[in-house]
Parts: sequence; C-alpha cells; structure tokens
Amino acid sequence: MTFTKSINIYKGSFKHFFLSLVFLGLIYGCEKEIVVELPESEVLLVVEGRIEGDGVSKTPPFILLSRSSGYFDVTSIADMENLQVHDAVITIRVDNIDYPLEELCIPDLTFLPDSLQLLVAGFLGIGIEGLASFNYCFYTVPIADLISGNYLYGIPGKTYYLTIESEGATYTSKTKVPNLVPLANVWFEVSKDDSLGFAWAHLEDPDTIGNAYRWYAKRLGTDFQGNLKDEGYLPPAGSAIEDEFFNGKSFDFGFDRGHLPGNHEENDPSEVSHYFKTTDTIAIKFCTIDYDVYRYLRVYEIEVNSAGSPFASPSTIPTNIEGGGLGLWAGYGVTYDTIFGVK
Repeated sequence: MTFTKSINIYKGSFKHFFLSLVFLGLIYGCEKEIVVELPESEVLLVVEGRIEGDGVSKTPPFILLSRSSGYFDVTSIADMENLQVHDAVITIRVDNIDYPLEELCIPDLTFLPDSLQLLVAGFLGIGIEGLASFNYCFYTVPIADLISGNYLYGIPGKTYYLTIESEGATYTSKTKVPNLVPLANVWFEVSKDDSLGFAWAHLEDPDTIGNAYRWYAKRLGTDFQGNLKDEGYLPPAGSAIEDEFFNGKSFDFGFDRGHLPGNHEENDPSEVSHYFKTTDTIAIKFCTIDYDVYRYLRVYEIEVNSAGSPFASPSTIPTNIEGGGLGLWAGYGVTYDTIFGVK
C-alpha cells in the first residue's frame, strides 16, 4: 500500500512538472522581438509671431521661425539652434503699406534699450538673463528703426497681413489686434490661510458673440535675494477664454499665479507655488484676441498641462499659417491694471 501511494505521488509530481514545462514552452515559444520602424516626420516651417497694441505704447512685432522635428527626436541646445530658420524674407502689410522685417540675433540686442530687451525676453518666454544662454534669432522691425523709435507697431482695430518667403516656399497669414475691452475692476482676494490668494477681476463682455481674451500677470518688486520676482508677464493655466457661454454678461473671475513653462520652483522659501501674497503688487495684462488665436492657445495649453502624459488624448494644434506651415500669427489688444495685495 505504501509502495502504491509512493507511485501515485510520483505520478502526480511528474504530471505537474510536465505541465509546467509545457506552460513555460508556450510562454517562451510565443516571445518575439518586435522592431518598430517609425516613419520619418515631415519637416515643416513653424511660425511663432505676435503683434500687440494698447493704444499708448509702441510694441514692435516679433516672429520666430524654426523647423518642426520628430516626436522622438533627441533635442539638445545645439539641436534647437540648428532648427532655427534664417534669411527669410518677411513683410507685414497694414493699410496697404508693406513693412519689411529684419533678422536679429542675441548679439544685436546689446544695442537695444533695456525696455526692448525685456520685450524680447517676454516674447521668447524666458528671463532676461536667459538671453545670453542661447543664440536666439528672430525677426522684427529694422534695428535702425527700433533705435530711432520710428517703427511698425500694433494698433487696436487694425488687421495685419503676414507674408514669409523661406527656402523656396511662401507662407501667409493674417491676424487682427482687436479693440480693447478693459477690465471694470481688479482686486486681490485671500483664499488660503491669511496671506495667500488669487488675483480677481470683473469683466463686462460686449454683446457680440466671438470675443476672446487672455490673462497675464506679474509680481512687481524684488525677492529677498534682490532678484526680480517676475521678469515678465506670465499666463497661468487656462489663461485663454472665449464668450460662448457668457456673451454680453458681467461677472467676476480669478486666476492663480503663472510660471515659466516647466519651472514651478520658488527662489524664496516664503513663496507658495501658484499663489499671490498679501504683500505682492500685481501687474495685470489683459488681452483681447481673435477666435483663431483663442483656438490655438486653448489646445496648446491643454498639451502643455498634460506634460506628455501617455494617458492624455492626442490632439492636433490648429494653425492660422497658410501654405503648409505650423504655428500662430497672433494679434493682442492689451490693457493694463495694477493690484495692491491688501487683505
């Protein structure tokens, strides 16, 4: 009986061993090396251009040209410099007059006043100290005109037609600097603890469908190290809005504090990311934009805020560049306000 039991145990063990071998064979037998050959991406011209007007100051247009790159392409500072497009012929037409633009690079900026250097840094989305770290080149009005103060600038209500000739191709676009819609009121409101809050405003939207806006803000003054708190105006997440659901209405709205893309670190340990403080003096830049600009910015911000998440829905960023290019030629009608952060 003991002998028979031992045989049964042996048969059971052998059966389990055999099944395990079969199972492992199936696993490894189905294993196959997969090589994915990604198609070459088409290289397209990318336009990043803007012209703005506030009815008072004279802000020149700025245009940055580059080539598109593949999603999986390795990117370094040198690669980014090589993606820039040089020697393009660019004109802006307004009121039946053509204004040629000129390519300027970082070394040329030493001849410009600090106020214009700040405008360039703001357009590029970097701090002014970052200008020296990368050999940026962009197109704007001729440097002689900038120095003399006699140059093309944005005027509310005007439409600006852009033509770009580059590497045998021609690209066109148009944008309008919309009429100004000033905010009726601005204020600071505490929303956390007793010293942190958001910037608020009251908007009276005109009774015409299709109005769109963008909000920027910056803190004035220096931090505990003597550095500027914000060197330029920064848009928070969701900064672009349009009046589909509030056409002709008056309402209050608030925004948190914006940051440079990919940079949410605070130099001052007393600062809290995304919040303003009661001691902050906040400059507001409120812009009217046309609907094409709004559509681009809305999708662009969704993509930026997804931070490359593999679970985010893929989207195609719209463009108003005709001729096979990508990007945006944007007009901004600008008004300014100041908030003193007092509880």
